[in-house]
Amino acid sequence: MEAAVPASAPPRTGSGSAGWMLALLTTGFGLNLLDRQIVNILAEPIKRDLHLADWQLGALSGLSFALLYSVAALPIARFADRSNRVRVIGAAILVWSVFTAATGLAANFIQMLLLRVGVGVGEAGGAPPSQSLIADRFPPHKRSGALAVFAIGAPVGAAVGLIGGGMLEGLIGWRWTMACAGIPGVVIGALVLLTLRDPGHATPSDGHVPPSLKATLAMLAARRTFLLIALGSALMSFCNYGTMAFAGSYYLRNHAAELAQIGAAIGQRPLGVIGLGLGLFGAAGGALGALVGGRMGDRAGTRDLRALAMIPASGSILGTIAYVAMFTVPSAAASLAIFAIAAFFTSLWYGPGTLAMQRLAGAHAKATALAVALFLNSAVGLSLGPLLMGAASDALAPSLGTGEGLRAGILIGLIAGLVSALLFWLASRRIVREITHVEGV
Repeated sequence: MEAAVPASAPPRTGSGSAGWMLALLTTGFGLNLLDRQIVNILAEPIKRDLHLADWQLGALSGLSFALLYSVAALPIARFADRSNRVRVIGAAILVWSVFTAATGLAANFIQMLLLRVGVGVGEAGGAPPSQSLIADRFPPHKRSGALAVFAIGAPVGAAVGLIGGGMLEGLIGWRWTMACAGIPGVVIGALVLLTLRDPGHATPSDGHVPPSLKATLAMLAARRTFLLIALGSALMSFCNYGTMAFAGSYYLRNHAAELAQIGAAIGQRPLGVIGLGLGLFGAAGGALGALVGGRMGDRAGTRDLRALAMIPASGSILGTIAYVAMFTVPSAAASLAIFAIAAFFTSLWYGPGTLAMQRLAGAHAKATALAVALFLNSAVGLSLGPLLMGAASDALAPSLGTGEGLRAGILIGLIAGLVSALLFWLASRRIVREITHVEGV
């Protein structure tokens, strides 16, 4: 077994509690996913109101959001690598929250597309600077775990969006639901700006001049392991974003009668049942998976750096199998329960995968590296996942029907999960050598 190499950069200290900082940034990341995912549970009401096709729903869920999200992330992260990350994060939360609330005013597909682009631009300034800040605040042996805690914001925020969106839509309609979704971000953005301080970037006083953007991109492009991990996570996101973009529509089209029975028993409309099921099972499975993955990354990654890639590889293949089961079992209740398993395995990669990319990037390019990974994640996963699954659904609907056509389109898209596992495995074969080279020990 090859020995792991500890990161050499010491954690930075600064004012305020690291725990409070982590909690606040995790909450902000949760709102990021809430505002991003709430459109998914509202897909069918939006489709009826605005007279949309499935490919347009896919575009609103992914492509519109990612058009500038992926492009803006890189210059914003580059700016964050050289400036005050707290101000970048706080401003980003405020921007995406305002655009989320304004989405409820959209009168047609084009208007909603543009407003979702605005949400994406704001959210581009959230995750990479936050992850960079966390990495500078926690010691090496706790970073994977801290990054995993941050990642819990994703399933929890998505769950709140699914549950709240499904329940509120029946009470106040999808437009006011979108308006309500933007309000919490205004509060969190203000708290970030008022209560957090940037402790400073790692080793900023050693006389080292941060490399130019061109040099940083060239450096990352030359690190094959970084690219393999980034592409592996992007293809896993292809599966996650694609399936979640159409999960609400899938259940309404294929399990309407069963959902009506369950809803009558608990006093909810079918959309409320879907939101509760996806939200609760997704949050439980996703949060547990992120914590377990982070813990495994801290323990196994300390002994053998290959674990930082093999943990995500295992999660990708097992998560894909769980997704296939989720969209093929005949019972809606069983399908929703299986989502907890899929969410668990597809969340294992967050802590170890993010830590691996940061260590491969080096001390002076963490946020930029994660922005590059975010670009690939958005371009491949967020943009293409919902769009291609929606296009496959439209193509198969004439012969299979809208319900079975959507099921088939989702299952075809899940092939990306198997490719994701392969890329993570390939990364595990080089990761020790490349991290050892980057950290110079």
